[in-house]
Amino acid sequence: MTTAVQVQFRRGTQSQMAAFTGAAGEMNVDATNNRVVVQDGTTAGGWPAARLSEIAGGFLNKFRNGTMDVWQRGTSGLTSTTSGAYTADGWIVLPSGASVTAAQAGGRLVTKASLQVTGASAVTDLTIKQRIESLMAAAFCGQTVTVQAQLFNNTGGSITPKLTVNRPSAQDNYASVTADVNAVSLQVCAASAWTLVSYTFQANAASYNGLEIAFDFGNNFGSSGKSVQITECDIRVTNGVPTGLNANPPAPELRPVATELALCQRYFQGFATFGACGIGNASQTLAARMTGPLPVAMRTAPSVTISGVGLYDGTHTGTSSTISTNYTTATVFQADVMASGFNVGGLIVAYNAGSSSWQFSAEL
Repeated sequence: MTTAVQVQFRRGTQSQMAAFTGAAGEMNVDATNNRVVVQDGTTAGGWPAARLSEIAGGFLNKFRNGTMDVWQRGTSGLTSTTSGAYTADGWIVLPSGASVTAAQAGGRLVTKASLQVTGASAVTDLTIKQRIESLMAAAFCGQTVTVQAQLFNNTGGSITPKLTVNRPSAQDNYASVTADVNAVSLQVCAASAWTLVSYTFQANAASYNGLEIAFDFGNNFGSSGKSVQITECDIRVTNGVPTGLNANPPAPELRPVATELALCQRYFQGFATFGACGIGNASQTLAARMTGPLPVAMRTAPSVTISGVGLYDGTHTGTSSTISTNYTTATVFQADVMASGFNVGGLIVAYNAGSSSWQFSAEL
């Protein structure tokens, strides 16, 4: 029988490895995260190897629009009242005390964009959050999960944001929630700088109902000159990682904008530029029934808001005065639009005219 040779490398906890500088070419073992770390002789902490679960490309990150690239509602001047409102796709901004303004701003090192929220007089709190659909959140059931984001603090002083993870009592219904993580303090964010905030928690076995991930920035935005930016957001399963503050989360999975747009359109689709939107037949001189497909199948049949539709039958043009939704599914819509000057039975094309707006919402 051949005698086995056992080889062991120097090893230590995550924090010990982060402070260690080994010889060039030396390999060590991060015993906290069960990964190999390659040393170069000069870099403290070396170069940790990615585990299979951390390799991008498999939709590990369950946030949508974590890079803040998709803004179907517009990229500036978005007002969020104390009732809350969607801004960048997927992200709800919820202030207390007074309304705030959201806009697209510049990103950090590996992203072009961020979500910037600017305060105002009488604002007493600010929360930025995302609700993760049940079909996505089911992957978290009973697992160890790490959430992270890059924050830029422009309040004039250091802030300590807090993280809350809420779980609805019914599938995708947030009328009643349970806090699985309740207002835990994240890393301190210095003024005028980007800071990585990250926290690891044990997800509840009932996470299949969905999850709401909320970053609370506190009472730090009581003037119009104070703001915060957020980008590079990631949430994924990280089994084997200790719970609590995480100083070394995996590299965020930042998907291409075309992929993110299609994912975002599962929940919201908005159109405000010139182009054909549907076709139909005039049923009387004052009405046309328009039907059109939705670019992406939505989460459920959406609520529809349409205004300012232009109509054209090859000879006549007009703008609708009244629009009512007749029928919608997750893939098609049908609406009745009222306008004069069209022949009964004539083929009519509907399009976005000037200030028109077509919005289809299946948000959580």
